[in-house]
Amino acid sequence: MGRLGRTRIEANTTTGRVRGAAQEAGRVAVYKGVPYAAPPIGDRRWKPPVAAEPWSGVRDCRRFGPSAHQRVAGFEEFFDGLVRGLGLGVVRRTVLGAAIKLAPTKQSEDCLTLNIRTPTHASGLPVMVWIHGGDHTDGSGSEPMYQSNVFPERGCVLVTINYRLGLFGFFAHPELSAESDEGVSGNYGLLDQIAALEWVRDNIANFGGDPGSVTIFGESAGGEAVLNLMTSPRARGLFQRAIAQSPSDSGRWLHLDRPAVDFDPAVDAGRRFADAAVGAGGGQVERLRAMDPEALSDLYRERADLGRYFYPVVDGVVLPTAPMNAFSAGAQADVPLLIGYNSDEGSLLATFMHPAGAEFEAPADGASVGRPQIRAAFERSYPTGEHVDRLFAEYPGLAAGEFEASSRHAGDHMFGVHVDHASRCHAAQGHPVYRYHFRAVPASKRQTAGAFHAAEVLYVFDTSFPLVPAAEDAHLLVRDMGDRWFAFAATGVPDAPGREHWPAYDVDDPRHMVFDRPISAVQQCPAQPGLDLMRERIEWLTGELATPVGAR
Repeated sequence: MGRLGRTRIEANTTTGRVRGAAQEAGRVAVYKGVPYAAPPIGDRRWKPPVAAEPWSGVRDCRRFGPSAHQRVAGFEEFFDGLVRGLGLGVVRRTVLGAAIKLAPTKQSEDCLTLNIRTPTHASGLPVMVWIHGGDHTDGSGSEPMYQSNVFPERGCVLVTINYRLGLFGFFAHPELSAESDEGVSGNYGLLDQIAALEWVRDNIANFGGDPGSVTIFGESAGGEAVLNLMTSPRARGLFQRAIAQSPSDSGRWLHLDRPAVDFDPAVDAGRRFADAAVGAGGGQVERLRAMDPEALSDLYRERADLGRYFYPVVDGVVLPTAPMNAFSAGAQADVPLLIGYNSDEGSLLATFMHPAGAEFEAPADGASVGRPQIRAAFERSYPTGEHVDRLFAEYPGLAAGEFEASSRHAGDHMFGVHVDHASRCHAAQGHPVYRYHFRAVPASKRQTAGAFHAAEVLYVFDTSFPLVPAAEDAHLLVRDMGDRWFAFAATGVPDAPGREHWPAYDVDDPRHMVFDRPISAVQQCPAQPGLDLMRERIEWLTGELATPVGAR
């Protein structure tokens, strides 16, 4: 893996030598802020990533690189809800809330770096590449909840990555499409993820990893990224296994050049943003590239109506089709897939979402959406009014936007149906699928968050929030999930010695692993009429979006 000294470790990359640091009494080598692509600044803003410039000497990689520019708004709302929902006392709640808001985060367009944790003196180990969540607008690979050596201590190489986010990662514009050889724009953050995987292919052997045994895994937007990478031809052959934890639907049906559901074409929204930023007329991209990134970020945060368009986009090239459509058609990568979601995904999200889902714009002032508007949104989103009636019957109170119904619907609409549809399609096409449902709730008897969105991440990485007491039996679930994630990365099967056998998902006999405290167990998947309706919606939207605009 390179040279190990008393206090330093070094390894070669294709662009130069890097220095890291030893942890765990020298058992684990850690490299931070390793460039996998050149800084996307100046004229490189809104262009595909290119290789980093070589350097001479040894580059110090003992500090994390900057995070990508963050949108913050939805992120703060999520954590505010989490702090309230954990059931903490007033003092702990106040201190934790302040700590989250004050946590320093250096942000920069120069963000295309990755971090590596590997056993010292290792070679030929399986590799796990983590893609962080955060709605494609926030987050980084250096977040505290991912800073754990539990996977390297088990015997693998862990890589966490940054990628461009929001406006800087997913901005589409006609002038950007015109300057592209392929006539597309918008998926720069997805191209960053692919570039990081290419770097892993070309360099990870020098850090003790096997480039032919790579597992991509991620949660929320990172889980969606996993399915996007399974869909993109550009990523084929760069990974051999995939884990999608609560894959979200951020902009799931957004298209580059055509309307879809309640979205305009992404290029139209990009032009409207440019009009607001630099005025109408030609040469908008040149003027946008000359703007200070902070000024662009400020406008991005102000214009939530346009910010909802800066997400991965179906462009026909990098992302040929929506991932759910790809799974229906069998066009996804044929790799083993571990996939699941949590029982209370919507508990922290429903308060700031439109009741009909992220495809629809919630009122900017936080006002509730009226019953007629809710009905109208669902009728645009489903094949017929009869489908909407059935949906409202399955989620009593949804028609009026009641919180409990909206929360349950949000969890199924944003996450559950993607898990269900991808599991069914991938398994029916003969590929191994291992499905799970996470149900462990916070330790406090006063908690209201339930098995909230992203709760399982703390168990996978064996990390915790400061000031939040862990349940006495939490370590049992931590060990179970960590063992199974590692086993899947190593072998493609999430079975570990002493653990219950986890059978592959079978459409005719659907079973999943239920992760809970104190005991996890394989159970039959329950009937879920709401998910059945949502799968009908997917198939309907697939047909609608296959029809040329104006031909209906």
